[in-house]
Amino acid sequence: MDFSPDYITSRFTSNVEDIELLKKIIFSGDEWSRLDQGVITFDEVCTATKAKLPNRLHATCDKLFEEWHLHKLPNHEMTQLVKDLKARNYGIYLCSNAAARFYSYMDNYEVFKYFDDLTISADLKISKPNPEIYNHILDKHQLDPKTCLFIDDINANIVGANNVGIAGYHFNGNTKLFRAFLETIKVL
Repeated sequence: MDFSPDYITSRFTSNVEDIELLKKIIFSGDEWSRLDQGVITFDEVCTATKAKLPNRLHATCDKLFEEWHLHKLPNHEMTQLVKDLKARNYGIYLCSNAAARFYSYMDNYEVFKYFDDLTISADLKISKPNPEIYNHILDKHQLDPKTCLFIDDINANIVGANNVGIAGYHFNGNTKLFRAFLETIKVL
């Protein structure tokens, strides 16, 4: 699925200055990463966030925290690519920095049914790029890091995977380019 703080915040206000402010305070703040680590709740994040926002944005903030996950759009090209990889009998594992609320919306996305396992950072209280999260997956599934490819849209997470011996691909949202890469390295 595509995660875009710009798009998500624009679903709750059309004011460009408010979009920038909400995006900066919510998605770039320390609380959001602590939420992904499972050490803070959505209510706690919302309270902390509202303390940093003007009163006029408090109701918008409440609504955003209740509904943000409804505005993560499925990436149909990537879903097809995952299906193609699964048809070739590759093991496919999700490693996501996500809050526990992930489980409340995951069934809305077809792609998740093709994964062999889902590792959610909030469950482990560890998030990418901490090496422990990659080692957890390697150990749990008895995977050799030399046979794995880690895909992420954040370069720091790729570096984290590299640090435990896993090759990485920095996904920029272009599924056709990623598919061409997989063809070049003879995965597809």
